Amino acid sequence: MNERPARCNPNRPARIIAMARSGSEPVKLKFEIEIEAAIDDVWAAFDNPENLERWVRSFRSFTPLSGEPGQPGSTAEFVFEEKGRVVRTRATVTERRQPDFLASTYEAPQGSSLVVHHFEPVDDARTRWTSWWNFTFSGMMKYLSLFTASGIRRRIEGDMQRFKLMVESDLSEA
Repeated sequence: MNERPARCNPNRPARIIAMARSGSEPVKLKFEIEIEAAIDDVWAAFDNPENLERWVRSFRSFTPLSGEPGQPGSTAEFVFEEKGRVVRTRATVTERRQPDFLASTYEAPQGSSLVVHHFEPVDDARTRWTSWWNFTFSGMMKYLSLFTASGIRRRIEGDMQRFKLMVESDLSEA
């Protein structure tokens, strides 16, 4: 995978810094954004499922299924609405290192994904969020993914930008 330098301008929105795709191989995306907030504040906002509806545009609901939510081994059902279609996905937290790392897998009829979030302090008041997404599609989605990859990229970039704005505005109001 070719990657551009890992520089991040805090005034720029989330941006894709790598994308790979080859035939029926998974779609692999990597994003980065800098947030004007300390890592503990960023983690607290990210780790709170009540915030999801504020920054994930397609989010509709979150239902814990097993384990302590957000902890390794826990599972939950997420419901999203994408262009009028309801998408249900089962998430499993695979690894967590508070306040800087969370990895989860997501299973849905359309396919599966591995998502890794890494938070790194830039300094005491800024945090860099890097997010890796590895999508493996099944059935017809293998073929349709050739046309939907750019939409997935735009959705993730928008969600990350809304998260940044949410955290920064919440801190400015405090």
